[in-house]
Amino acid sequence: MTSLDDYLTEKTLLDLAPPKAYVDGAAAAEHGSVRILERDEKHLRAEVAGSPMQTSELRLGADGLRWSCTCGEAAGRLCHHLVATALATWPTEVPDDAE
Repeated sequence: MTSLDDYLTEKTLLDLAPPKAYVDGAAAAEHGSVRILERDEKHLRAEVAGSPMQTSELRLGADGLRWSCTCGEAAGRLCHHLVATALATWPTEVPDDAE
């Protein structure tokens, strides 16, 4: 069974987001600006800190990946809030010497 996580790959994000949106979204995720509100196999909703706070949503439907964001910039492409939301779900690597 395909899950939303299967779609949230680096390649998909780079294909669906303008370069600046990807870079800005990566910075937002790295700085801890994302708060996951809901997450399951087919749906992800989060708040992304900013002025004002934005709510982003990624959903896996019968016809593929769908998204929305309260910023209004996500028509046809992923905005940086959606990129940040997706990247916030990726596991963080722990350095070997951190044990």
